[in-house]
Parts: sequence; C-alpha cells; structure tokens
Amino acid sequence: MSDQRKSTTVLVVDDHPAIRSTMTDVLEAEGFIPDHAENGSDAIRKCIENDYDFVLLDMQMPDMNGVEVLRQLKAKNRYHSKFIVITAFSVQELEDQACELGIYAFLRKPIKVEKIIEIIRDNRGISILLHLEDTHLRTGISHLLEDSGFLVTTTKNHDDALNQLRQINYNFVIYDSDSPGIEQDAIQRTIKTMNSDTHCVETNEDESPKQVSNRIKQLIEQAKKVAA
Repeated sequence: MSDQRKSTTVLVVDDHPAIRSTMTDVLEAEGFIPDHAENGSDAIRKCIENDYDFVLLDMQMPDMNGVEVLRQLKAKNRYHSKFIVITAFSVQELEDQACELGIYAFLRKPIKVEKIIEIIRDNRGISILLHLEDTHLRTGISHLLEDSGFLVTTTKNHDDALNQLRQINYNFVIYDSDSPGIEQDAIQRTIKTMNSDTHCVETNEDESPKQVSNRIKQLIEQAKKVAA
C-alpha cells in the first residue's frame, strides 16, 4: 500500500448512517483516510476546518441539497476538494447547477463501491465532458459511458461547458457538430488557453448513443496504444 493512498483524505456526506458507515469502512480498508458528515451543515463545517482531497456528496439531503452545500463552500472560498456528487434521482436542473459549480464527477445510484474507489485511486481515470442539447442523445451516451466505467459530466448550456473546461482537464469533450461555429470555436479556444490536452469529438443526432460510445472507446484504445 503506497504512502500516496494512505495520505488521501475523503469526506463521506450522506444522511443515511448505514451508507456512511459502509463507505468509511471500505475507504479505510483500501488505505484512505475517511471522515463523514451526516448532513449539509456538518459537511460545510468540516470542509472549512479541513482540506479533504475528495468529498463524496449526496445530492438529496433533508437540511440542504448538495448544490447548496457547493454554493456555500464556494462563497466561503473553501471549494478546494474534488467533489463527487452522488444522486438516486435524475433532476436535470440540480445536475446542471452542480456542473456549473465545477464538480469533479457526477454518479447515479445504485453505484458499486468499487467504482468510487477506482475514481479516487486513479485520481480520475478517463473523464468526459458531454455537451449536447439533445436530451435523448445526451442521456443515452452518458449512461453507456458511465456503465463502461468512465467519468461523465453533462452540460446543455454553452456557458456551463466553458466553465467546466476552465476548471477541469477532461480527456474528451463531446459536442454537437450542428452547434453554431462560434460556440465550437469558443470551446477549442478555451482548451488551448488552459493548455489542456482535451480531445474534441463532434457528433450529431444522426449518430446513436451506442455509436458515439463505441467511437469514444476506440479513441481511448488508440491513445493507449500510442502511449505504450
């Protein structure tokens, strides 16, 4: 077990005691340093007092939702951790707001603990920004890529996409080839300005979610062969 893994701190934020207990036990067994918070207020207090490497944040909690936690931490200039937001329900408005705040990953329940461990251990894996207005295409591609173990952040608003690219170095950004040229240019300029190695992938409604997912997988395999 490496010293790097031992030094990785993770805050688990969930209002269900069983989930907090299970997650902290697994994280500790994997060599990480876990802590836990039972609600949003507790999470904010602990994030102010400590610099966690990762925060596993449940979106739906009684006292305040995950988005409000993120907003308050950002307002207090304590937005230094990598936030992995976890939700049991698909609420597009909340997802869009969370993405606008620059989260590290967005995961949907039910989710295997092993996947969370993999994300933390690898300090990212393959990350993909999916910027598409078409809800059917965006949702379909997102679910297929997530099922393959990739980290997917979705945006439908152009400004949200640019905000994400300014904060996170994604491996891939997928956007609609039919979007206005000025928007495509802005995405490419932002990537260049950030000195990012993000690969741009264009798609449109003529491609099925499965076709796009397979194309991304092929690009990843090609990149691995080049790196080897």
